[in-house]
Amino acid sequence: MNTSKASTVTMDVRPGAHHYIRANGAVKHLAEYIAKDYRQPVVITGEASWEAFQEAGGKLADHTPVLHYDGSVTYRNMDELTEKVLDEEADVIVAIGGGRLCDTAKGVHHNTNLPIITVPTIAATCAASSSVVIVYDENGKRIAGIPLRHGAELVVADPLVIAAAPERYLVGGIGDTLAKWYEAEGIQRHLTDPEPHDALGLAAAKVTRDYLVRESGAAIESVRNGVPDEKLGHMVDVIVHVASCVGGFAGTNGRVSGAHAVHNGLTACPETQKSTHGQKVAYGILVQLAAQNEWDEFDRLIPIYRNIGLPTTFAEVGAEPTDENLWKVAEIAGDPDSFFRGAVHDITEQKVIDCIRAVDARAAETASDGA
Repeated sequence: MNTSKASTVTMDVRPGAHHYIRANGAVKHLAEYIAKDYRQPVVITGEASWEAFQEAGGKLADHTPVLHYDGSVTYRNMDELTEKVLDEEADVIVAIGGGRLCDTAKGVHHNTNLPIITVPTIAATCAASSSVVIVYDENGKRIAGIPLRHGAELVVADPLVIAAAPERYLVGGIGDTLAKWYEAEGIQRHLTDPEPHDALGLAAAKVTRDYLVRESGAAIESVRNGVPDEKLGHMVDVIVHVASCVGGFAGTNGRVSGAHAVHNGLTACPETQKSTHGQKVAYGILVQLAAQNEWDEFDRLIPIYRNIGLPTTFAEVGAEPTDENLWKVAEIAGDPDSFFRGAVHDITEQKVIDCIRAVDARAAETASDGA
């Protein structure tokens, strides 16, 4: 008998999806994928997502129950759907939709311990693959992140569906995924002895950044033309799947920092709800770079942002840069317990405000210079 004490856990790795499929027309075979392992699926979806799935020829077994979420991504709606899923006696949850839908369905997965299959209808975040649930309050303010035991059992990504979605979602997905590199690198530059999984997560972040910078413009053109070509396929892979491996392998050393801290602060301004998650995160990258005094990198990003339509000023995110709004953001982003401290250890509320003002001034200056 081994009587030694359990060792202290020094590594807690929760990679993304167990199985990832990306193929044009994949939703037409969804019923077949499900039937390989399950007999009683229940679908959780949204109105627009369900319509997109059906228009693309998505197939499910006859009489599969279809439940609709209310779009709030709240504990309340997760609990309501949990009761309905349990009433169906299902053996798997099938989430069809975007990031908010996937997070809601993953909340139900967390409550029930049922396996989950995700079918992203937009490429706006890595929520379909990631092993974390983001929760908001009734006013749309982010209030929690719930770590899951693991990611989805299966992700079925169909570029035909994603190519038919509004362009703004892919633009937001590019912004959200671009942050993987800046946040992970910002955290890991402070590590004296990174673990192997830290390095693996950072390498995944580098892969995402390189593809985004090189191919994002072409992928957006593919969406504009409704063409699910290989460039769009690469964006789907990077945004939906590869990005989830950054935090999946590196854990807290590869997850959110300054960019998402600013995003979380921006959710305190209701006007920013007009912007996608990724658009707010993309603006947060600029604020993080300002806090790190990385102005050369800032200047390299600005033309890319403008080329694909990412916001470069506070107002472009949707809210006026009033003292009241800046303080709302700073209270969250510069809080002593903020994610921002992973990359910038001395961040404060006032420094967040100063950086936002510096970002807006620099963006205005480069605009006048024709950058």
